Amino acid sequence: MINYKVNQNFSVNLGFEVSYKEVLAAVENLNAFLSSLPSNLYGSIDFKTTGAMIGAIFCSKLVEQIPNSAINPIEKGHPDIIPSSAINSIEEVLRNYPVGLEIKGTIGNLKTGANLRAGQMRIQDLTGITWQAHHREVNHLMGIVWDFVNHIDNFFFPAITGVFFSDDLNSDDWGEISGITGRNTKVTGMRSSGKQKMGQGMVLIYDNVDHIRKYSRMLNIE
Repeated sequence: MINYKVNQNFSVNLGFEVSYKEVLAAVENLNAFLSSLPSNLYGSIDFKTTGAMIGAIFCSKLVEQIPNSAINPIEKGHPDIIPSSAINSIEEVLRNYPVGLEIKGTIGNLKTGANLRAGQMRIQDLTGITWQAHHREVNHLMGIVWDFVNHIDNFFFPAITGVFFSDDLNSDDWGEISGITGRNTKVTGMRSSGKQKMGQGMVLIYDNVDHIRKYSRMLNIE
């Protein structure tokens, strides 16, 4: 069982009500699911795939906790979770629905030379936390951070180590878009101003001294 420090004041209306209770329940259910999978699975897929899986499952677990919410059925729809009343809207509308919750995850950046594999905790070698987006118009964001911290049967399974939220992001909080030529995916990374806003909206954080200290420094958590 992983313990968290929780901001019990967190509650927002995004076309549906979301509080720390729903987020905490979704995180705990996600962690349990991730630890139920074979440990060798994580060694056979890359971190990008693991992160995509964690993000998708977190969305599903969160929707299970939030009445009147649904996962956006459009692959590139925005945001990820929308009011259930919008589920039958046309694709053009769902590509940029006006209310809802966008979710993005990261495992963080490592210092040069740190060749860590699945099942190895990363916090000692972490140098930064950066969420990425495909455009600079993301202004309502729940950012999750994960690490291999759930120790079961001599293996560290992945689990959520932090959840942060801001509804005050703007285009200046995102960097220039890269990958605008060729077949590369267009991405932009969050700037320090955006990270500070996310840190101010801490929802929960893994109750571990190393994670709290480093996340607090990287996201300016007060």
